[in-house]
Amino acid sequence: MENLNDIFNLSLDDFKEPERSSGGKSIFKPEAKAGKDGVYKAVVRCLPWHKDVKKSIMKKWSCWLTNPGTSESKMVDCPSTIGQKSVLQDLFWKFKKSDSVAEQKLAENFSRRQKFAMLVQIIKDDNAPENVGKIMVWSFGSKIYNKLQAEMKPEFGKPHIPFDLFEGKPFLVHVTSVAGYNNYDNCRFLDEKLPITIDGNQMQKNPEDLGKIKVFLESSPDLNAYDYQEWNDTTQEFVNGVIANIVPGGRMIANVESTNRTASPQKASAVASDPIVSSPKVESLPNLSSDLDDLGTLDSIDDSNFDDELYASL
Repeated sequence: MENLNDIFNLSLDDFKEPERSSGGKSIFKPEAKAGKDGVYKAVVRCLPWHKDVKKSIMKKWSCWLTNPGTSESKMVDCPSTIGQKSVLQDLFWKFKKSDSVAEQKLAENFSRRQKFAMLVQIIKDDNAPENVGKIMVWSFGSKIYNKLQAEMKPEFGKPHIPFDLFEGKPFLVHVTSVAGYNNYDNCRFLDEKLPITIDGNQMQKNPEDLGKIKVFLESSPDLNAYDYQEWNDTTQEFVNGVIANIVPGGRMIANVESTNRTASPQKASAVASDPIVSSPKVESLPNLSSDLDDLGTLDSIDDSNFDDELYASL
């Protein structure tokens, strides 16, 4: 059950990592190619999700899979996100740790990426001025996530909650292109705290403005769409097809996986899969990511003058 009072009483505990035993018009997608002279600049502020403050940052592991038998491709959420056993994760590490070069290559077909999403209000965006003032969903990778964590859990200095509606700091989005990929190294929080603004007016901590804020946040896009999605029969069938057409002995492994998902926990734990043996070369998946922080392969770049006078002083 949502508790709107939570959005006015944020604490760092709301954003701790959990311990384990929608429409395109609402998506903020800053890309270098969409910016002026190949640089996308905007200023946004992080917003708490009114339905569940503790999920203001959605986190999940996903895997881009392609069935070479049908050429069908899709992103599938990895059950390891919620602490469940994952055939995708198991296959990746089995191949990755293999002494066979051919099997190590197979691991690429089951490589996961960690993705994040949060709500942001657009404060300034000359690339899409019609979005200023709106609440949008920003889906991002580890680079931006690490910058958020550095604010809330700094190595030195006082922690800052970026989602605080009155004490939050604006975030400078500065996306460049490096080797054809989006690079977010130059994004950072600005120094000045800024209360949330609605219809051009800065909100204050009075009953009238608090009411306006609640109504405003209730119009947010639904972050549930960016949470982990359980596999349905269609997803299971697709994953089974991928395994059957890529992995040696894949049909048997797919059958075991289906049994694990339908059998009782006691029966499923007793099902054992046979060892995976070497196979002919299988082409790996194309890397469709356009973000460097997803790839994690290139070093940071040095651009000490990226601020352009703090984006023309907002």
